[in-house]
Amino acid sequence: MLSLFKSKSKSVPPSRANGKAAPSGEIVDPRVMDQIGHLELLSRTVVDGLLAGKHRSTTKGGCCEFASHRQYAPGDEIRQIDWQVYARNDRYFIRQFEEETNLHGIVAVDTSGSMKFGMSTVSKLHYACQGAACLSRLLLHQRDAVGAVILNENKPLFVPPKQHAAHLQAILAALQSAQPSDGGDVGMQIRAAIPRLRRRGMFVLFSDCFGDLDELGKALRIVRAKGHDVVVMHVLAPEEIHFDFRRWSSFQSLELASQKMNLDPASIREEYLKRFRSFLENLEELVTGLGGDYIRMTTNHDLADTLGWFLRSRIARSK
Repeated sequence: MLSLFKSKSKSVPPSRANGKAAPSGEIVDPRVMDQIGHLELLSRTVVDGLLAGKHRSTTKGGCCEFASHRQYAPGDEIRQIDWQVYARNDRYFIRQFEEETNLHGIVAVDTSGSMKFGMSTVSKLHYACQGAACLSRLLLHQRDAVGAVILNENKPLFVPPKQHAAHLQAILAALQSAQPSDGGDVGMQIRAAIPRLRRRGMFVLFSDCFGDLDELGKALRIVRAKGHDVVVMHVLAPEEIHFDFRRWSSFQSLELASQKMNLDPASIREEYLKRFRSFLENLEELVTGLGGDYIRMTTNHDLADTLGWFLRSRIARSK
């Protein structure tokens, strides 16, 4: 894909985000938080949890949404008996409910070489880190636990989920320290992190997903099989989507320094766009096929608009 290479062409005019971008050193954009801070990030799956919150838990208790009946046993509270069932069957049954609980969220950021790409906008890595930081702050604000995984071939980093507000500083420090590596396979790096995802919750991946889609699919299927709600934030640069280079250009690999090519973009544009559309379709089908959410993020689009649309869509589906 294009972001594996950096172009030395000067023919592309710079395009800017629809809204104001945060300064390059600022990872939590206050303007974005102003626009999404009133929204909630809800889980679509049953989660494991202990605290009172907004998400369904596997723990059976005495409040919230009805789950099932079971036969009365000595020691059960009489107030939990379903007297309507007793009136019909002349037998005692206890009502069980699904408790609402706190979510354990993990934001995972891909730092492979292709994430360095940023020509007319900020780099994909910086855009991804800003998105991960904003969602982390939102989760902590709604009293959920959040952790982070920096997917890096040489220096992977894991920050365990915690629920208190001061934990945001640990998340931000991890995101600010994220540096792109020369290469890396995001699927293999996710699989290496899976043993540390001990409680069912939400796994949010920020990545351009370039590489082996089969390997990425295997990793995400394992995450999903362990009960996690999977969200893939597909981060792309506008040049990758439109390939609107007009002059003879020189491209240097961002992952393999020895790879370099000189070519006429016009001669390959049609084939490139055809293959890129196929890649997008295959990735979206892969993610939605395992029950996950697929969200395409472009670095020249307002982060607040993209995150706001994602959050509102999940709220609508939860009703």
